[in-house]
Amino acid sequence: MNIFEIRFLYGMAYTMSLMLRRDFSQEERERREFIKRIRDLSPYEFREEDWERLREMIYPPEPLDVDVIIDDTTLREGVQMSGLITPSPEDMCKIACMLYELGVERIEVKSFTSNDVEGIRLMHEMGLSDVLANWCRGSKEDIDRSLKLDFSQIGLSHPVSYIHFEKWPDKTCEELVDRVVSLVEYAVDHGLTVFVHGEDSTRADWGFEREFINAVAEAGAKVYRICDTVGIARSWPEAPLPIGIPAKIKKIKEETKIPYLEIHAHNDLGNAVANTMAAIRAASGLYDKFYVSTTFLGLGDRTGNAETEVIMMNCYIHHGIKKHWKLHLLRQTANFIASALNYHMPINKSIVGDSAFEHKSGIHQHGIKALPLTYEAYPPELVGQERRIAIGPGSGRHGIVMEIKRMTGLELDEDDPRVVKIVEMVKHEFDTRERYHNIKDYELARMISSVGLPLAEKYKKLLKQ
Repeated sequence: MNIFEIRFLYGMAYTMSLMLRRDFSQEERERREFIKRIRDLSPYEFREEDWERLREMIYPPEPLDVDVIIDDTTLREGVQMSGLITPSPEDMCKIACMLYELGVERIEVKSFTSNDVEGIRLMHEMGLSDVLANWCRGSKEDIDRSLKLDFSQIGLSHPVSYIHFEKWPDKTCEELVDRVVSLVEYAVDHGLTVFVHGEDSTRADWGFEREFINAVAEAGAKVYRICDTVGIARSWPEAPLPIGIPAKIKKIKEETKIPYLEIHAHNDLGNAVANTMAAIRAASGLYDKFYVSTTFLGLGDRTGNAETEVIMMNCYIHHGIKKHWKLHLLRQTANFIASALNYHMPINKSIVGDSAFEHKSGIHQHGIKALPLTYEAYPPELVGQERRIAIGPGSGRHGIVMEIKRMTGLELDEDDPRVVKIVEMVKHEFDTRERYHNIKDYELARMISSVGLPLAEKYKKLLKQ
């Protein structure tokens, strides 16, 4: 083959490659139309109406046919977490009020100490009586205390698994059921709305649990709580009884007389949220309302429970459930609860953590500057947060420009020599001085001032630090 034939074949191959190359012109038009719609609804400043339209466009919700009722148990289950301090009665009341304002419809408390009792008294004074529920052991004494403290509803907790029955080796199954039935009847006869909590439900024999549920329903209980006490439940639909949450909810609906259900999921395997959401979805179309027992920040025994704030946001983002939840109060509620209980909230805690909307990587800062939706699933303002740009070793001009705007109100080009100079100062801090922590606001304020840029009034005080 001579040189001319080789050139001809190469030419033909190149021509064929051009012919076979995919035409992206249609995709390009769709991309630009899509981004235009997003930009029209994505101002850098938060506007709730625009966000709602954007949410439905980016995350088309899957509607559920069930009313999700948040039953927060931070003041019962949550405060049992090891390492927390006991909140004062005033702080208990403040937490309850904040939960109520947020949109929580049932607040579970305990009443075993004088602190508890005083906190409950304050809650009644604040008009929370209708949403308060007292957690009771399987004892008449606890029910009588609930009546004395003017509760209108209680949760009566009792094991339903043979494993837990080992606490009473001398009692038969029949005797244990009869005891709970008599307590339910006593409470109902005294005007209380009764939730029965099936402790260790996800390890209970279904035949026994079915009879237990029917017995308490006939005694007058209104709600049965499925308790995944050691967090081993499975969320997938094909998981069998007793461990499968969707299967259990369907079986309870088919084979028992209890009017309503609730899920209480522990987090021992990290699946509390998944199991709670699986329960909500399984209840859709079967029940007109479904209770979810959660704790703020996931506080609770051992590894805790499904987080109130996470369940609310999952219901909102994925299923369009808004109700009267005031999501913008999530951050301040989390901060107060953490402070009141001396809980060291992880900075990367979903939704409410300090770094949930903090961007440190230069690539991420570029994306945020171009379009916040690039690295934020939803606007920080939605949950009472604010966007933060962390200036560290990986930061570049994009982040510096955003921080200059925050501190001066000026919008500078990334090639502005003053921006370039500040980038060099930051680089010097990390390369020459072997620095390991981010640039603090007062340091950045000094850098900005040193290149002749005027700080906004509220940031001038940083120069004195």
